[in-house]
Amino acid sequence: MEKTFFLKYPTSSDVEFPSLTRRYIKAPEALQELSLILIPEHLLSCSVEIKQHHQFIQKAIQKWLKVAQRDDKRLRIERSLIPHIDVYLPDTQKGKQFFKIAKAIGDIPLTASVVPKNQNQGYWLKTLHYFWQARGVVIAQQLLGLIQDPLAEGGVLVNDLPESTINNLKLTREIDIACYQILLKGEENLKQWAVENNINYQFSNPLELFIEILKQDFLDSWHLGPSNQDSQWITKKTQRSNIVTRAYLLKEAIWQDSSLDSAYDSKKKEKYLKYLQEAGWNAYWLLAMRSQLNTWDNRHLEPYLEKYLNAFTKGKELFVDEFDWRSGEPYKKREKNGKITNSPRKLKGTVDEWGHIIWVWD
Repeated sequence: MEKTFFLKYPTSSDVEFPSLTRRYIKAPEALQELSLILIPEHLLSCSVEIKQHHQFIQKAIQKWLKVAQRDDKRLRIERSLIPHIDVYLPDTQKGKQFFKIAKAIGDIPLTASVVPKNQNQGYWLKTLHYFWQARGVVIAQQLLGLIQDPLAEGGVLVNDLPESTINNLKLTREIDIACYQILLKGEENLKQWAVENNINYQFSNPLELFIEILKQDFLDSWHLGPSNQDSQWITKKTQRSNIVTRAYLLKEAIWQDSSLDSAYDSKKKEKYLKYLQEAGWNAYWLLAMRSQLNTWDNRHLEPYLEKYLNAFTKGKELFVDEFDWRSGEPYKKREKNGKITNSPRKLKGTVDEWGHIIWVWD
């Protein structure tokens, strides 16, 4: 387990002189920057202290934090410390592949062409960036191994992130890997469906498609959340209803059976299907599976769809927004005397003394 430590923003003198002044602090568990550091293999077995004081590694960390500082400046986040966890990877072909996958997924919130409209959205975007960085490391580890399970005892994340975040990452991992397996095993089916429906399949491999699906999923959640400028938010009841409908569509594809029998449910299903037809590859793969499973020669995909459905059902609350967003501002119901209040109250993001982004009642 690599110890978490904090660095001041890098200055020109810090870069010039490797003997940086570091502040070791017993910090609370919190989402924070994950720096991916490629190092020579012979340094992997060194102690944490040696790694942290090695000139090569110091420079690599400083380089990573300079980018993080630019992100803060763009998002108007002011803080003197950047809390972060270093993930050391061997500077090998496999290590570089791990780095590429983890970074591509981790950077989705910052490369998805969303522009925060206010400071709270800036704080939220950076918070999501931290979660997606962790998500990227978790997925890369599942696909390539190379490092210990970051969510298991002794893993690089388990002692520094809140228990709730660790649990969410475990649920997300199940869904992500199950989805990727469907794309991998059903690649030819997806290509065939795309041709039949005049849809461009521009991906050279299933991993590219998987990352595109993640991007579209992020954009969908952002547009329904922070980008929602309506005076009323999309209720959690509506969000959960859409989740249930998606699950039923998968069940219907696998077992040719549906619990959406009433006229109301059928109308809701048709409305959701229409939405899926316009939602890009985040939805196309589901439509393709529904179509392709109708033939006997594609029944080999059933176990993978069942695994995804089980993971999706288990982690369905992950698809319900943490906040209620009204006119681009975050709200949340407050717990008082052990009870949840009926009326959501406005929140605001801020930075604590350790540099963590936290949310307080406005």
